[in-house]
Amino acid sequence: MKCGRALCFVLALSSSPLAAAQVFGSYELLRAGYPLINRDPNRAPVNLPGGSSTEPAAPARTDDRELEIIRAGSLNRDGKKIQITGGTEVLYRGYRCFADQIDGDLDTEVFDLSGNVKIIGADAVVYGDKVRFNFKNESYVSERGGGMLRPSLLKGAVTDNVYISSVAADGTERENHFKEGDFTTCSLGDHSHYEIESADTVVRTSKRIIFRKARIRFFGKTIITIPFLSIPIEDQQSRYTPDVGQSRDEGYYVKSRFGLSASDRMATDLRVDYMSKFGPALGTDYAYANGKMDGLTQIYTVLGAVGTLTMKNQHRQQLGSGEISIQNDYQRNNYLTSPGSTLFNTNAQYNLRSQTANTNLNFQRNRSEFGESVSETEVISISDDRNIGALQTSSNLSYSVNRNAYGDSNSFESKQLDVRLRANQNLPFANAVLEYQRLVPVGDSVGSFGTADRTPVLTLTSDASKILGKRQGLALPFRTSLSIGEFGGLQGSRVTRSIFDWTLNKSSGGRSRLSFDYSSVFKQSMYSDDTAQYVVGAGWNAAYKLGGDTSANLRYNYLRPEGYTPLAQDRTGRTHTSTFDVSTRPLRTFLVGAQTGFDFNQSKQSDIGWQQFNLRTEYRPRDYLNFRTLTTYDTISQNWSSVRLDFTYQPGATFVTLGARYDGFQKRWSNANLYLANLKWGRTRVGAVLSYNGFTKEIDAAQYNAVYDLHCWELVLSLSEYKTGFRPGREVQVFFRLKAFPTDLPFGIGRRGQSIGSNIGFNN
Repeated sequence: MKCGRALCFVLALSSSPLAAAQVFGSYELLRAGYPLINRDPNRAPVNLPGGSSTEPAAPARTDDRELEIIRAGSLNRDGKKIQITGGTEVLYRGYRCFADQIDGDLDTEVFDLSGNVKIIGADAVVYGDKVRFNFKNESYVSERGGGMLRPSLLKGAVTDNVYISSVAADGTERENHFKEGDFTTCSLGDHSHYEIESADTVVRTSKRIIFRKARIRFFGKTIITIPFLSIPIEDQQSRYTPDVGQSRDEGYYVKSRFGLSASDRMATDLRVDYMSKFGPALGTDYAYANGKMDGLTQIYTVLGAVGTLTMKNQHRQQLGSGEISIQNDYQRNNYLTSPGSTLFNTNAQYNLRSQTANTNLNFQRNRSEFGESVSETEVISISDDRNIGALQTSSNLSYSVNRNAYGDSNSFESKQLDVRLRANQNLPFANAVLEYQRLVPVGDSVGSFGTADRTPVLTLTSDASKILGKRQGLALPFRTSLSIGEFGGLQGSRVTRSIFDWTLNKSSGGRSRLSFDYSSVFKQSMYSDDTAQYVVGAGWNAAYKLGGDTSANLRYNYLRPEGYTPLAQDRTGRTHTSTFDVSTRPLRTFLVGAQTGFDFNQSKQSDIGWQQFNLRTEYRPRDYLNFRTLTTYDTISQNWSSVRLDFTYQPGATFVTLGARYDGFQKRWSNANLYLANLKWGRTRVGAVLSYNGFTKEIDAAQYNAVYDLHCWELVLSLSEYKTGFRPGREVQVFFRLKAFPTDLPFGIGRRGQSIGSNIGFNN
């Protein structure tokens, strides 16, 4: 069921574009004079018990102009009004609709479905006594009904079906209201493990679910009654249930979030925490939005002696023809990231767009205070990109100030203006680019030319198709450029450079087993200081396919500069190498490959020209079992320098991977990683991540995760321990979560978002 023009009227007990689509289809067919198809009038209706998880799937979508009446007692038409009575089953646009009676007014576009209403769609199932849908103002009203909302309807904000019933409901695509209703994600119908009864329920698509005067019931018994409950469904990092745990930084802690208020334009959450090391902490999140602006303000303070205070603000607003956005981040003595410091960062932008231009104004300020040390950076910039006919221009001016101070006497300040201008125009035989780039010191700073300065540079680029025509261009696919301009050289000097560049890349082989690619390059540079340089190069690659994932490749690369260049960007090294690799399958389950190369330049300087030799194998006897090795032989030290092993086992949901690396120089296993996920034991699902350091003979990082399945709930226990890195120590977390409302689990990720362990293991 799609929430297109018709409002997602399935979000309510009887809300769904299902009925909307049925009636709208009837309207179009009747107005166009198409007959209604009546098929098998004696067919019995489908029984759909409320809250069941076994409703039949929606039929395949048919043509938008085809309405099939599978079962109906009678069909009456009176001008623009239609009535189907006697119990009806209708198929339309892939939806199945049941009702005792359907009445529609084609003038007002208001349709009523009454008596045993059941609507089945791809995204929802709805049932009720009465459903009214108004197509002109896209609204609905329903009485005494219920429905099942599938995750696709809520745009992935939930991972399981949602079941709702209420006395009355009304709403639109963006928001739906339920009066005196029940809410649950448990599929056991009348025997559901939990439900939330509320006087008023509001569902905002992909945003949040709000309950007023709510009673939370477990196994039919009321556990708690609260006046207001708000569950965010757009932020998977915000937990809506209390989080209990222990960490080295905070000691034992309890963290919780409560919704204070919510409307169609704003929402306020209260955060209440307690940490045994710091005491109580309070925070609030205030989100607001309307047609022209939206934003989020977050404030969090620790009331204990640590004195932590963080404030974050994000604001976006339409201003005239453009958009302004502001971000502020203030942190004072943040015990997690910057203890003893005060940080204040601001970023403000104004973006003005049109069909031919994009202009952006930006202000950025970063200030850091630690004791008597103060560091501050301010940047004001303006950028403009526009198209003037065939001419494309890009301009960027950036003024920056850097200040550093320690105490009252030691201070330093530097200012500079960065100017970047570019114009590009496509000519009949070439593309012309004019560039100007200059970093200008301001104030007392001594002016000099930087190595990145271009003041200015004109470049003409073309290819074979523009010069010789498309047919000749395919036969000889070269690219060429001619450039002249002034550059910043070494030690603040200025150098004028003229350069001619020519490259050729040709590929042949197509779908045949044998393919051959080759390339060549020639570059001639001349400079105003009476120096010059030319570069010649060539390369080719011959490949022969042995199978789908097996082949043999021989490559050759040659690059040689001659002369001298005073510009760092024109300097290039010498290359003269040949490499060979082959991969083959002696058995269907066994893949072996080898790679090596020869450096001709290296062979002239020493007796050894051969490069490292790599041998890789992969053994896959089953789809769920894989074993790989990678071995490297160092030709210079004449030693097997490293051996890497990867083992993966995935028979189903369970996933196990083990990776290890052997250091041939140190003669020891330097690293080993274990990743275990979704190992089931009864109702419990466990996982573990271990990273072993062979040099210290210790486990650098370890994570253990256990999830106990309570059908529609999960009890999560997580233990993490880090010996090195950012904020080492042990942390334990325990919390409940509804399975239908996803939240991120602290598993496999370090304190700064990095993957635990090195790049060893499957899919790494």
